[in-house]
Formats: sequence, C-alpha cells, structure tokens
Amino acid sequence: MLNLDVQNAVESEIQELLIESGADAVELTPQDELVELGLNSLMLARLIIQLEMALGVDPFADEVAVISDVRSVSDLVNAYELAVANAANQTV
Repeated sequence: MLNLDVQNAVESEIQELLIESGADAVELTPQDELVELGLNSLMLARLIIQLEMALGVDPFADEVAVISDVRSVSDLVNAYELAVANAANQTV
C-alpha cells in the first residue's frame, strides 16, 4: 500500500508541474525519462520540494539516493520509497 502511495504522489506532482508549465497531461509510465517529459533542472528542484512536503522525506538530503542517478519516473519513485522505508525504520 505504501509503495502505491509514493508512486501516486510522484506521478501526481509530475503531472501538476507539467500542466503548470503549459504542457498537456500525459499518461505516465515508470520508464518515462524525466527530461523527455519536459522537466528541466528548476522543475526537478520544485518537484523534490513538493515531494518532501507530501511525503515527509528527502532522499537526496538524507543521502539515501543520488540525484544524478534519477532519470526516470521509476527511479524517482524508488528513491522516495527507500527514503520512506528508512524513515519508518528509524522511528521504530
């Protein structure tokens, strides 16, 4: 269930940024490359801030993931799933 929540949050925030930039909503797939979707570095920074607010973790600040390794939607989902799991393990 948690993985679906993370995936939905990531996809929702990406869609919101794309629509805000004037792009049409698209059907996202895990293999979609963020650059090919039209996300630039500023949009990616905003996406990370929005996801931190939505999910309560920042995998890049917490050194759970390296931003340069994130190229696709699934890479981003995996980074946040790992960060959420690590945060949950630290509170136990």
